[in-house]
Amino acid sequence: MAEPLLPDDPTRLGAYTLTGRLGEGGQGAVYLGRDADGRQVAVKLLHARLSRDPAARSRFVRELEVAKRVAGFCTARVLDADVDGDRPYIVSEFVSGPSLAALVRDEGPMDDSALLRLAIGTATALAAIHRAGVVHRDFKPQNVLMGAGGPRVIDFGIARALGDDTAIVTSQVVGTPAYMAPEQVAGSAIGPATDVFAWGGTLLFAATGRPPFGGDSVPAVMHRVLHAEADVGVLPGPLAEIVGACLAKAPERRPSAQDVLLRLLGLVGAHSPSGSGDPLERGATLVTTRLTEVIKNVPAGSPPPQVSPPDTVPPARRPRRRRRSALIAAIPLAASAIILPFAVAPLLRGGENGGSGGGTTVTLGFVGPLSGDSAHLGRPMLAGARLAVAEYNARGPRVRARLVEYDTKGREEGAAAVAPRIADDEVQALVGPALSGEAQRMAPLLEQYHVPSVSPGATAESLSEQGWQYWHTVVPDTDASAVALADLALRSGPPNNVMVIDDGTLYARTTANVFQTRLETGSVNVLRKRVPEQAQDFSALVREMKRSGVDAVFYGGLYPQAAPLIKQARQEGVSARFYLTDGSFDPQLTTLAGTAAEGAVLTCSCLNPGATTVVTPQYADFLKRYAKANGGAQPETFAAEGYDAANAVLDALAAGKRTGEEINAYFGTMDRQGVTQRIRFTAKGEIIDAVVYAYQVRSGRFVLLGDSRTARIS
Repeated sequence: MAEPLLPDDPTRLGAYTLTGRLGEGGQGAVYLGRDADGRQVAVKLLHARLSRDPAARSRFVRELEVAKRVAGFCTARVLDADVDGDRPYIVSEFVSGPSLAALVRDEGPMDDSALLRLAIGTATALAAIHRAGVVHRDFKPQNVLMGAGGPRVIDFGIARALGDDTAIVTSQVVGTPAYMAPEQVAGSAIGPATDVFAWGGTLLFAATGRPPFGGDSVPAVMHRVLHAEADVGVLPGPLAEIVGACLAKAPERRPSAQDVLLRLLGLVGAHSPSGSGDPLERGATLVTTRLTEVIKNVPAGSPPPQVSPPDTVPPARRPRRRRRSALIAAIPLAASAIILPFAVAPLLRGGENGGSGGGTTVTLGFVGPLSGDSAHLGRPMLAGARLAVAEYNARGPRVRARLVEYDTKGREEGAAAVAPRIADDEVQALVGPALSGEAQRMAPLLEQYHVPSVSPGATAESLSEQGWQYWHTVVPDTDASAVALADLALRSGPPNNVMVIDDGTLYARTTANVFQTRLETGSVNVLRKRVPEQAQDFSALVREMKRSGVDAVFYGGLYPQAAPLIKQARQEGVSARFYLTDGSFDPQLTTLAGTAAEGAVLTCSCLNPGATTVVTPQYADFLKRYAKANGGAQPETFAAEGYDAANAVLDALAAGKRTGEEINAYFGTMDRQGVTQRIRFTAKGEIIDAVVYAYQVRSGRFVLLGDSRTARIS
């Protein structure tokens, strides 16, 4: 689990010998160490660059104080600390085991017994945290360690004692989008109920292998957190009722962590009818117990199942692989998604001769929205992929390609619905999943069964941080677009006084933070402002623009608010240049703002074919070949990305690679010039040196300025 120490790492802190690295974050590094008795411990050391920063040291001390208040029921206990020396550090209990996120990624969703054990352990931990008057604020699968003695909740880095109203620095993102409660997204007051909401989402992740509100763009996830209901029907029996109550939108409607624990204890017959005894002690004992009774079919109100004698058990079990059958087709979709029968190295389809050499045909798949509200994204991707396959087969290769289409209808559950067909068709590799939410839903299964994928459109930054080995994308993420936009602004002027605006949502705050931080490195004066989410009246903000004399404005929100902001500013005589995120890269921006949008500058990860006043030679040639193959029609947005994603897979076939394992290994050595990007993948599946494209609104259209690294604004 631990990695070797780096040359600059210390080998000793106080009485502790450091033996390896467990991880690193923005605040500090975590080391594996041993105390004087040889016992393993985890040692968190504040980064050297922060040791002389009073605010950073204060946050580190607050983390210690908060963590020490929590009793050691299913949490990693603090054992020692030194926060007064030159290099502050905190020593805590070492839990030998993967995080819940890593466990589900590697072994698949949990079975019912393991899920119930997880629920009791983590509810016990939250009840202990809240009893100490602490709110965790970042409860998620990554912060639950799965040791042999049961789950342990860790990381109090952004936890707060109730009543602590210390301001948060602007650049701090508090919480993780997929597990944030509605009040966190809205910027309202948070409390213990916020952790209870995150607990419910974490249980859904453990049962399904996917985040409770999707994993695509941050704005889409936040919208679902605020307005959509999570599907708790995938959970067994009465556990669905408990988790459903925890995911109530209004915090006052959620049960407390202790109420959740009591209901779980009652479910397994471990409640105390007299009310005597500490439920936290009972919960902590139960996590080392084998829960043998399956609770899936126990209706609400039924007598609780019995608990078998204590026995140490593995934290989860991997679902068995088997061929699809009538039995699998008859069980619920959520369950069948857990045991999809992908073969590790499926047999190649025989009898389909290709080329003059009479070779083998390999089946590839395209996964994306071909109907529904997102079809305008999926269909162009498929068109690009079809062109790539047709051109490849026309060359008469020994290993030919067969492209099979799978329509997700733009829904995450659609990705699960097509998965059994992918298994039946013995697909070796995928072009897709096309959208971030689809990728989040399918990638854990593809990962488990070694089916490589190359997405032409998934841009969520979190996808590359999952540790997947078979996931790849040919587009940069949205944060990269914000960085590129700031660099473009610095190179084109730069502005002297910039107003940076967000609307309080996590997406807007994050992009605004990225833009602001980048500008401040160039000594630009930044005035930070916030407006209500979904605001339409920006009069006060416009008056501030005029009073401050800003010469540039960045808005981190989406086009429905960006359009009226620009329109009102221009009507009041504000001449500052507007910089907008890729969330405003939509034709509706110019429709709503009219001529006021003229001159606005944006960046996007896609190469928009409707604005090709500047093109690469590769793209110009692609336009000609696409038109010839499609009766003179021009490609729509994301067709070129679909073409590039398909060609990445086809290059592997041309090199003689036939199985998913071989194709995936080839991706690690790939270096080809695509239409939109040079295709070279990092170990995380990202594009190396990805190009972000810059655009400017001219005559009501998004006009391509070119590669954002070299583009100039007129």
